[in-house]
Amino acid sequence: MTDDATRARQRLFVSDPITPGCEIELAPEQSHYLEHVMRLKPGTPIKIFNGLDGEWLATIDHLRKKKGTVTAERQLRDQIVERGPILAFAPIKKQRLDFLIEKSVEMGVGTLQPIVTAHGITDKVRLDRLQAQVIEAAEQCERLSVPEIAPPVKLLDWLADWPENRYLLFCDETGSGSPIGEVLSQLLAKGAGSAIDNDNVVNHAIVIGPEGGFSADEIERIRKQPFATPVSLGPRILRAETAAIAALSVFQDRIGDWSIPPVTRD
Repeated sequence: MTDDATRARQRLFVSDPITPGCEIELAPEQSHYLEHVMRLKPGTPIKIFNGLDGEWLATIDHLRKKKGTVTAERQLRDQIVERGPILAFAPIKKQRLDFLIEKSVEMGVGTLQPIVTAHGITDKVRLDRLQAQVIEAAEQCERLSVPEIAPPVKLLDWLADWPENRYLLFCDETGSGSPIGEVLSQLLAKGAGSAIDNDNVVNHAIVIGPEGGFSADEIERIRKQPFATPVSLGPRILRAETAAIAALSVFQDRIGDWSIPPVTRD
């Protein structure tokens, strides 16, 4: 492979279709970042992706006054389907929410679903800010897709609209659930799906409670749902962001994409 692919250290998400030789206009913040933060010059190779056309080697054409374009050269990686689970979470304090979003993307989450709960500290979510964080995290961890961020919804409304064929792993802080690894292994044994051989993993979701925990009514409502299974994350009480990463880690290990051999990159 050419040295250009090895030299391309910066990676950007673009919204335009990518084809050989196409010119893509960068967003103002992307142009500013490349020119003034990374000090890159025209002719420098970078990598681009859009979640549909794989990853491409591109060359910077020009950067000036927050305007810039790149030209796509050749595809480096084919697009793949990344079948991560849905993660439903109650919004938490800013710094911890930033951590949850970033690490969830790195862990391969498919959809991030903010939920409004009785003990949540806020019901306000800046989706534009979260979207920017998701894109940045996807760029850094070399994902080929950008997870969806769904609009906030009340927990009970979310449950009421739940599809019957979708599994919900309820991280129960009361300790009444079975170990999450054991539950996931049982689902796999029943043919509930693996990320490496079929599409069923998109039918899994993990729900994490707020910092103050679910209310008694919420716990009862979740437990009554035929699609919900309470799971335990161990003997210790975890912060919401820690619980999210712990649950996603076990998920990817048992039925997710951690068993897929790493992709050789140009």
